[in-house]
Formats: sequence, structure tokens, C-alpha cells
Amino acid sequence: MSVELRSKGQEFSEFMAKLSPEERAKGNQTSLDSATKEFNRFLECYSNGECYLCRKPLKSYSKDNPCIHWLLKPKGFKKNMMPAIADGFGYFQIQSLLRWYANQESFGKNINDLKAEGSGNKMFEVTIKYKNIEWSFSCAESDYLGHQNSKNSKYAHYHFQMRIDRRPFINYNDFHLPFSDMDIIHIEAMRAKPDLVTQRFSYGEGINELLDSEEVLDAVVTTPSKNVTDENDTDENDTDENDAPFKIDTFAYAEDGGALNGEDLYNIIQEAKEKGVTIASLIHKLPNARSQVIVSPGPGVVEQKLRNGSKRGKSQNK
Repeated sequence: MSVELRSKGQEFSEFMAKLSPEERAKGNQTSLDSATKEFNRFLECYSNGECYLCRKPLKSYSKDNPCIHWLLKPKGFKKNMMPAIADGFGYFQIQSLLRWYANQESFGKNINDLKAEGSGNKMFEVTIKYKNIEWSFSCAESDYLGHQNSKNSKYAHYHFQMRIDRRPFINYNDFHLPFSDMDIIHIEAMRAKPDLVTQRFSYGEGINELLDSEEVLDAVVTTPSKNVTDENDTDENDTDENDAPFKIDTFAYAEDGGALNGEDLYNIIQEAKEKGVTIASLIHKLPNARSQVIVSPGPGVVEQKLRNGSKRGKSQNK
């Protein structure tokens, strides 16, 4: 790895450390404003079926003009063109755009970036789903440092997997895709000052960021389950619980060894139904009781596709 790039990353982290909280907040807001403008351009092009980068139809493919939208698998795109995409666009740029695509279908749940569901030994792991396509990224410390005993992968790189209709199209071991210079500078800054320099995907937030949000319980709106006893009920708006992004378990305990009042609990349940919110968001109203809410990824969250093929799970207390 270039000593110069590592030094630039560390210099950037030192620059950030010298800024006042107000200056950092102003810089963050400027970055967000810029991302918002770019995202709005993306939305306009997306609504017209165009790529906001090359301004060509999303279904188009031109071998002479590599573009990230090729990963939507337009007719003619073959997996051996993946290195051309990686050479033209950085790791973070590619992932940001794929996250935007994924969130057009369902915000958050189509992006699984939970560390607890990863292999536990990677710097980066994420699986992103859009329609019938799944993209997965993986980078271990040894990948980032480069495999010094290898002829073809001594440079900082990551691995990429792509599935179409759950069938292999690109495998993790097909390519060693290089990080761009800007990727490396940013990663080095994050490694030097992880408390100050982080990677945020504005408008491309995944399930990890949603679960970490303090407002997650207020943001969740419940939908009545389909009445399976009514054979004539074919309402298309009914929601399949197996598609839910969150699983919320709520526990209430009476204080001082007393007993919970059943009527109070019933009233909270009814209020939640009427407002279309979770019981967890109202459980604090229960008199003389302590409560615990456990929020975990729901069955609708895309599974991480790991390089070692293992699966892990996670719950979060709120």
C-alpha cells in the first residue's frame, strides 16, 4: 500500500481532530447538502429509467463506457466486465449507488450491514438487494493490506459477489477488485480516528443504522395482519409479517413485586391498534411498571451472504 496515501489519510484525520465541534457540524451539513442535491438528481433520472451518472437508459450497456448501472444486469453485460467498473469507480461510490437503488424498493431492510450478522473477522461486509439481484461486498484485513505472497493481489482490494434470482453470476473468488486512491485515504482516516471519521451513506442507510436510531420505535408503524379466517378477504394492502424489517419484543414487569393491571395493559394494546403504532412505543405509559424492549432484524431483512457461508443473528435492546 502506498505510504503517501496512508499519510494523506492520517493527515485528514488530524485535520478533523483540530476542528471545533461547531466546525465539524458545519462540514457535515455541507456534505449532507451536497449529497441531497446529488440524490435528487438520482431520483429524477431513476424515475425516467436513466442512470444519473452516464445519463443513459438503465437497460443499456456499452462496452466502451463502463458504468455502475451495469450491475443492474442490462442485456449484454458479462461478469468479466466487473473489473472495468471497479477501475472507473471507487468502492464507496459503487456501494453508495447500489444502496440508493435498494432503498427505492424498501428503505433499510434491503441493506444488511449488521456486524453481528457478519463473519466477525472482516473490515467490511454488506449485502444489498434490489429486485431479483443481490450484491455483496467483503474485505478482510489481509485483503486491505494486500496478499504479499500472491502474484496478482498484492494491492489493497475487496471481494464482490453478485446473485441474480439467487443464482451465481459473480463469485467472491472471481476478482480482487482494487480500492481507489480516495477509498484508501478515507479508510486510513477512519482507522486513525474512528471516533471522528466514519462512513455514512446518506439516503443509502441500511438496517444497522435504522436499528441504531433512537427513534426506531416511533418510526415503526404496524399494519393489521391478514385475517386468515376470511376466505373472501383479498385486500392487496395486507402486509405479510414475514416481510417485516423489525422484530420487536416487549416485556413489562410490575414494580415492587406487585401485579400489572390487566385493564391498563388492555388500554395500551387498544391504543396501539387505533394509532397503528407498536405497543413498545406506548409501553412507558403503563403505571407502576418497568419495561424492556428488544429490537432485532425482522424476517424481511435480506440475509448477509458471507465468504465463509456462515450465518449469525443479533438483537438490540432499546
